[in-house]
Amino acid sequence: MSEQPKIVTGLGKAELHRILVRGYDLTEEIVGKITFSQMTFLMLTGRMPTAGQTRMIDALLTVLVEHGMVASVIAARLTYHTAPEAIQGAVAAAILGAGSVHLGSSEWSAQMLQEALPPGTNGTDLEAIAAAVVKRYEEKKQRIPGIGHRTHAEGDPRADRLFQIARETQVYGRYCELLQRIAHAAESRHGRRLPVNVTGAIAAIASDMGLPWAMSKAFALIGRTLGALAHIGEEMRHPMARNIDAAIKSSLAYETDKKE
Repeated sequence: MSEQPKIVTGLGKAELHRILVRGYDLTEEIVGKITFSQMTFLMLTGRMPTAGQTRMIDALLTVLVEHGMVASVIAARLTYHTAPEAIQGAVAAAILGAGSVHLGSSEWSAQMLQEALPPGTNGTDLEAIAAAVVKRYEEKKQRIPGIGHRTHAEGDPRADRLFQIARETQVYGRYCELLQRIAHAAESRHGRRLPVNVTGAIAAIASDMGLPWAMSKAFALIGRTLGALAHIGEEMRHPMARNIDAAIKSSLAYETDKKE
């Protein structure tokens, strides 16, 4: 009889008198002794961050918490309106839409950066790599993830601030520089402003901190979860979903009447 394979995680373990998380005693070494930003880095990478990395992680978790009445929070409010007994469903509705169009493009931007400049590669010509990336996306007729923004067309202040903190904390590295050069190359090629946006900055900074590209979206998801909860809390106190729902129905009715 073959031995059953063991199912073991390196993340945590609950024992009779203690709980271990990434090798640390939860109650003795973590709770009340490290910040949530440090905990985030520890869980994602398996190591405690430096002081500079902690400040950088804090900025990454904070920067996407709120951006107004966008699609994700409207989804959260409408879901809460129809199922107020399960706020987790409303939160899920908010983050399920994190993809290539809104909120989740950091993942695709980080993939682009890490494929263009594989981790561990040294002595490469960033200018040439940037030009090649822009040309490749142009040939595929695809938007370059991480640059350009409909609202912040002249420059995303969130990205600028993140890069400033990255420089101050010595996190700014070759991926941040590569994305900046990609933006400049794209602007030269297309003759219009295409600044780095906030999810692009997150992608570059996460890559410079050694995270695999697929995990760069974590900061957006964690931050926007808090934002969604805040919107749901406001919906509890000052309901708006009924008006949103009525406006949608009115618009649909108008479109139907107009076609007829």
